[in-house]
Amino acid sequence: MKKRIVIGISMFIFLGIAYTALVKFFPPEYLPTDDEIALHIQLDIKEDIGLIVFDYQTENHEYSGGISNVDKSLIKRDSDIVQVWNKQDLNSSSDAVEMSMKFRIITDYVEPNYENIYPEELTRYADSISWKAYFGESYFVTITGDKHTGYKAVLNR
Repeated sequence: MKKRIVIGISMFIFLGIAYTALVKFFPPEYLPTDDEIALHIQLDIKEDIGLIVFDYQTENHEYSGGISNVDKSLIKRDSDIVQVWNKQDLNSSSDAVEMSMKFRIITDYVEPNYENIYPEELTRYADSISWKAYFGESYFVTITGDKHTGYKAVLNR
């Protein structure tokens, strides 16, 4: 009887240590380092899409980037995507940057290109969002809508 109690307590302790190690080394959410900004893009849309393109500006610098699946499959309508920038990416040496961003949803898969130029008939625009982004912080955007009625991007503070 005592042997079973000792085994039970040992298993309980082992599981606690394993869980703690798992959370420490594989956190449930991406945590940016002190020189990074993380943007979590949560899709809550009616259909799967081909690509997400984001055109953004920080401190008089204009950029464009995008996200697609490597296997050329559609991005799932309920995906949670994380985009990370560091100080070097944004040409910044300060603790924060003013960001302005506009999302373009490409409704069907198209081969990504460095110019981020895609067929207008497949391109839908979401409203722009702006905020002061601090390095070392995470920000959350939800994109809703569909290709027929349009898309909306909302910064969740």
